[in-house]
Amino acid sequence: MIKAGTVAFTSCKGGAGKTTLSVNTAAALPLNVLLVDLGGGASRFFPASQIDLERITPNVEAYKDERTKNLYVIPLAIDPASVWRVENWDEIFNNLAEAVRKNIVKYSIDAVFLDMYQLSRITPVEVFGLDKSDIVVLVVEGYEDCTKPLALVKKFFDAKVVTVLNKHERGIEYPSAALKIPFSATLDYYNRRGQLYTKPVAKLAEYLLQELKRVSRSRWFE
Repeated sequence: MIKAGTVAFTSCKGGAGKTTLSVNTAAALPLNVLLVDLGGGASRFFPASQIDLERITPNVEAYKDERTKNLYVIPLAIDPASVWRVENWDEIFNNLAEAVRKNIVKYSIDAVFLDMYQLSRITPVEVFGLDKSDIVVLVVEGYEDCTKPLALVKKFFDAKVVTVLNKHERGIEYPSAALKIPFSATLDYYNRRGQLYTKPVAKLAEYLLQELKRVSRSRWFE
């Protein structure tokens, strides 16, 4: 039985660092990871042509990142501002789900990571991603109030929500944060040069590894 668990990275506002964390944590895991860009912007970290979401087909092959041994990417192009004009969601999501399934099988994927848009506006893309997720990593900086979007996620979806405080500095706290990530300027420094830097996310990677071990089946094959 395929047990590829799914982790979604999201936030309550832009600039919290969810994309940087999703990419580097995927690279840090000792697993084969399929990273799907669902509007978060992860595609910009990879030299691969983006695929228009509306033109996704079941035969899309993931891009293999040559900087790592374990990371595969489906670099989708999604404009959150224009998704409401899309009408054929059933076809799009069926094609995307089949593409994910095929890549899971082909590359022996152990975990699927979704880099999602922020929860300030939930579109059909966010609903699709949250529905497929076993774990939702909510990335915060310590200033924002995520009460309302977090309540919606917990009410309508059954994924485990893990709040992660990013760019943690002395004096900045977030009471519900399960983990704290050091100030991420170092991550940004390395990523501007086309490199991945996994050391600051080692604890998050270990935490997610233990959570993924508890997943009993893949939602992509239900």
